Amino acid sequence: MFLEKFSLRRFVAPLVAPLVGACTILVSSSIAFARPNALPFRCLAEPGFQVMIHVDGAFARALNGWTQPTVGRLLKFQCYEAVGRDSGAEWAYIVYGNAHVWVNRSEIRLQDGIDMTQLPVLMSTAELIAPTPVSRVSVGVPTVSKAMQDRYKEAVKAGRDGTMVTVIGDCNSERPVFLGRMSAGVVNLGATPELTPVARLLASSWVRTSVATHGSFSSAMAFDSSWTDPKICMASEGPLACEMRLSNASVVIVALGTGDTFDWQSFDANYRRIIDYVLSKGAVPLLMTKADALESLQGGAPLDVINQTVRALGQIYGVPVIDFAAAARVLPNAGLADEHTTEGVSISPFHISELGMDARMMMTLQTLAQIVEVPKPMPTPRATRTVRIVRTVRTPVPTKKP
Repeated sequence: MFLEKFSLRRFVAPLVAPLVGACTILVSSSIAFARPNALPFRCLAEPGFQVMIHVDGAFARALNGWTQPTVGRLLKFQCYEAVGRDSGAEWAYIVYGNAHVWVNRSEIRLQDGIDMTQLPVLMSTAELIAPTPVSRVSVGVPTVSKAMQDRYKEAVKAGRDGTMVTVIGDCNSERPVFLGRMSAGVVNLGATPELTPVARLLASSWVRTSVATHGSFSSAMAFDSSWTDPKICMASEGPLACEMRLSNASVVIVALGTGDTFDWQSFDANYRRIIDYVLSKGAVPLLMTKADALESLQGGAPLDVINQTVRALGQIYGVPVIDFAAAARVLPNAGLADEHTTEGVSISPFHISELGMDARMMMTLQTLAQIVEVPKPMPTPRATRTVRIVRTVRTPVPTKKP
């Protein structure tokens, strides 16, 4: 396929990497063409060439190939505008929030009478569209205390990796929809060039897959060894302990709560234990609120109880809290995707939307920029000037004879 051999650096500018109960998703890996009438076409009469996701779940990709980086989640019955295709009509190039991404033909439903061949063929990387720069977020970004900045410095001195940030979280923190979007090049920092040095410093964080992040993950599972891989984790380790040992991260993002919908009563105690453990290992805990309200809508909890707990514990422990819930309120659909059951019935959303992913990543970078230390460039040594000493030899003038 024409794009698979090209690096994303050829067409996305500027690049930021040095130049990566709830939350359950089924991902298609088949490349077989979908039956054209598998589901009724539900997209509204929008301008352009509309496609509808017709599988339970899939991941969008940075380039047109199954081995290319995954850059976002696609959910059944979601509709997108397609603006191009590959030469084989196997991949559609769709508008995805601030970016353009690829989705396989087997994962989409077209309107009756419409065919992929009606889309223009993209023949070179020059025809691809760079992501729209993401603006700074003004709501919900914490001011990091000097105590936490000093803790980061102490962590690095003690041997923790100052270039590694990891995450413990649920489906909304999996690499394709959170940190990995940085390495895939779909988060454009053109509007915030001051964050580029931080993004480059933490490049290894964007390509790491955390063993403490899974779909449906809850706060109670942080220390449950049944959620770890015995091939890489010790028998006594839970996911959090295993991830902190493997990654040696200096900063740990704690992004939990959606998986606690029906066990919200235990969230406070579980969350405290997580913070205590991260602090005991000398790292910086970076807490994060969530955009959904499933514990209230489905679990019978008081309104916003989990986010209130996260904010309160941030104050008690004196650790920074990225209040994504506050920032998401001003986004379309409160930063959440439009979701349905497999039969098409609307449900309470909990997956973050494309614009929500970008806002959360920007908030994360803005916060990390206050914590990590980017080495200052070494001054260029001044060239040594060679001083040429010219000696003037004066020839004696003969004395005139009287």
